[in-house]
Amino acid sequence: MPAAPRRVIAFTMLLLPRQVSLAVFRVHIENGLAVAAGVGLTGLAMGLSLGLEAGMAAMAGAICVSITDQPDPLRQKPWLIGFALASACFFTALSSGTQFSRGAFLAATAFTGLWTGLISAYGKRAINIATTSILAFVFAMAEHFADTGAALDHFILFACGAIFYATYALVCAMLFDDRARRLLLAEAMRAFVGYLRAKAALYNPDSEGPAAFRAMIEAHATLADRLQAARDALYARKRHALHRKRIDALIALLDLFETVLSSDADIELLRHAKARDLLWRFNRCIHLIADEVERLTLALHDRRAHTSPRAHEAELQALVDLAREARAAAPGDETLYAFSATALKLQLADQYAAALGRALDRDTPPSSMASELDLELFRQDTPHGAGVLLRQFRGRSPALRYGVRLALAMTTGYALTLAFPAIAHANWILLTIALIMRANYSVTRQRRWDRVTGTLAGCALAVLFLNTLPPWALLVLIALAVGTSHAYGGIAYRVTAIGASVSSLLLLHFVDPAPLFVERITGTLIGAGLSWAFSYLLPHWEKYDLPDVVRGLLAADVQFASAALQRRPVYGAYRLGRKKAIDAVAALSGALRRLSDEPNVNRRTLAALGELLGANYLLASDLSSMPVLLKLRAADIGPGADAAIDAARARVVAMLSPDAADDVVVETPVRDSFHHLQGDRAQEILARRLAHIEQAARKVARLSARPVLETF
Repeated sequence: MPAAPRRVIAFTMLLLPRQVSLAVFRVHIENGLAVAAGVGLTGLAMGLSLGLEAGMAAMAGAICVSITDQPDPLRQKPWLIGFALASACFFTALSSGTQFSRGAFLAATAFTGLWTGLISAYGKRAINIATTSILAFVFAMAEHFADTGAALDHFILFACGAIFYATYALVCAMLFDDRARRLLLAEAMRAFVGYLRAKAALYNPDSEGPAAFRAMIEAHATLADRLQAARDALYARKRHALHRKRIDALIALLDLFETVLSSDADIELLRHAKARDLLWRFNRCIHLIADEVERLTLALHDRRAHTSPRAHEAELQALVDLAREARAAAPGDETLYAFSATALKLQLADQYAAALGRALDRDTPPSSMASELDLELFRQDTPHGAGVLLRQFRGRSPALRYGVRLALAMTTGYALTLAFPAIAHANWILLTIALIMRANYSVTRQRRWDRVTGTLAGCALAVLFLNTLPPWALLVLIALAVGTSHAYGGIAYRVTAIGASVSSLLLLHFVDPAPLFVERITGTLIGAGLSWAFSYLLPHWEKYDLPDVVRGLLAADVQFASAALQRRPVYGAYRLGRKKAIDAVAALSGALRRLSDEPNVNRRTLAALGELLGANYLLASDLSSMPVLLKLRAADIGPGADAAIDAARARVVAMLSPDAADDVVVETPVRDSFHHLQGDRAQEILARRLAHIEQAARKVARLSARPVLETF
C-alpha cells in the first residue's frame, strides 16, 4: 500500500474512538471486504464483456473459490487456492454431467457427501475446500441445463470466474501479506486483552468465583487459538528485518502472557482473602495493563508504527508497597505473602507490556531471536499426503463416519425432492445439509438453529431488496452479502447464514426470476431436520476421544515441567513446552464444551473434567512462575538450590507421567531436599514454590486418574 493512503488510514483511525477503531480493525472484516471486492470484480468483468448471464455464472465460480480465501500463511496460499480451484471445477463438472440421469446424479450426490467427510481428516483448512466442493455441486445443480452443450458453456464460464478470482486472491495475498500478519498479531493481542479482563474479574471481590474462573479459562482457550494463528503466519517468514520485528512483537506478547499466567499461581489463596482493598487494587492494575495492550493494538494499523510505551510504574509500585506493608503488619499470614509475590509479578508484567510497545516501534531494530529459535517447531503441523486419506478407511475413523453420514443425508434429501417435487427443491436441501452437518454433534446442533433463523432473516431481507432496489444495486448486494457470510463463518454462523441466503437468493433471481422464497424456507427446514436426524447415525461422540485428550494433557504437562523446573531453563525447550501445555489446556476446554452439548451426557464426567481443567490451568500457572521467580530472585538464590529443583522435577514428572500416575498419586513427596534451603528468605520462597508445584501436580495426576473419565 502506498505511503500516502497508509497515512490517511492511520490518521482516520486516530480520529475514531478506540472501541470503533478496534471493532473495524479485524482480520475477518478485512478478509470479508477483500472477498466481496474480488467476487464483485469477477462478476463485473465477465458481465460487461459477455453479458449478465455470463457474469452470474462467473460470479458463482468466484464465490466457490472465495471460501478458501482465508488469511493463511503466504507459502500455503497457492496450494490451498489451487486445491479449491480444482475442487470447484471438478464438482461443477460432476454435477453438470450427471444431471441428465437420476441414477447417475444420485451416485454423484453420495460421492460428494462421502468425499466431503473424508477430506475433513486434513484439518480445519480442508473443511473450507470441502465447502467449496459442495457449493460448486449445488450451484451447478440449480441451473437445469437443456443439453450437454449448455452444461459445457456454463462450466467454461464458471471456470473462468474461478480462475479470475484465484488469480486475484493470490495477487492480493502477496501485496497485503504484511497487513494480514499484522491483523493476525492484532487478533492475538485482542484475545490477550480479553484474557486480562477475565483475569481482572477474578480479583473483583463481589464477583462469583467459579463463574469468573470458568470465564478466564474460556478466554485462555480463545487466546491459545489466536496465538497459534499468529505463530503460523508470522513464523513462516523471517527473511527481512520487518518480518523479524513482527516475530519479536509476538515473542514479547508471549513473554507478557507467561508473566501474567504465572501470577495465577496463588489465585486460590487470593480469592478467599479478606483484603478487599488489595483485591480491588489488583483488579485496577490488571485493567491498566489491558488498556495499554489494547492501545498498542491500534498501532498495528501502520506498517511502520511509532509507539511510545506507557509503563504504569507509579500504580504498580504503589500496589507492591501496599502488599508489603500488609505482609509486614501480619508476617505469619500466608495469604498476604501471596499478595506480595503476585504484585511483583504484575509489576514485571507491566514492564513486559512496555517491552511489547518497544518491539512494535519502528525505531527498534530486530533482535536475533528469529534466528536463534527453531520457529518451525512452534507452527501447527498440517496433515498432508495421500496416506492421511487412506488411513480413514476403517470402521472407527471419525472422518469416514462423517462422510457416510453426510452422503446418506444428502441422498435422502435428493430422494425426497424426487418424491415430492412440488414442495422441495434439491439444491437448497442439499446445501443446508452440507453446511449444517459437521463431524461432531455439538457443532451440528448449534449450526442447525443458526441456519434456520439465518435463512428466515435472509429471505425477508431478499424480498425487501428485490422489491425496492434496481438491478445494479442487487449485484452490489450479492458481492457484499458474499463478503459478510465469508467474514463471519467462524465467528457468528447466524450472520453467515443471513448473508449466504441473501446472496444465493439474489443470484438465483437473475437466473430464474420466479419467487421461490417459500420453497427456500421449506428446503431449509427439511435440510435442518435431516441433518439433525442423521447426526445420530454412526456418531463419533466426544467421549470416544476423551482418554486421548487427557493423556495428551499429561504428556504436555510432563514436557512443560521438565523444561520449567530447571535452574537455567533452555530457552527454546521451555517455550515449546509452554506452548504444548497451553494448547493442551485449550484442547481439553474445547472437548468439555462440545461434550456438554451431547445427549445423555454424564454430569459426573463434566464435573470431573471441569475440575481437571481448573487444576491443570493452575499447574501451568505454577510452572510459569518458576522462570519468573528465578529471574526476580537470581541474585539471592545460591547454587545449593539446584539439587532441590532437580529433585522436585523428578517427582513432578513421575507423578504426571500417564503410565505411572496411578502408582504415585497416593504418595506424599519427600521434602528432605528442602531442609537446607530454610532460613534464607529467597531460598525459603523457592522451597515454598517447589512444594506448591508438587501439590498442584499431585492434584492433576489424581484427577486425571479418576475412573469416571475412562468409563464414561
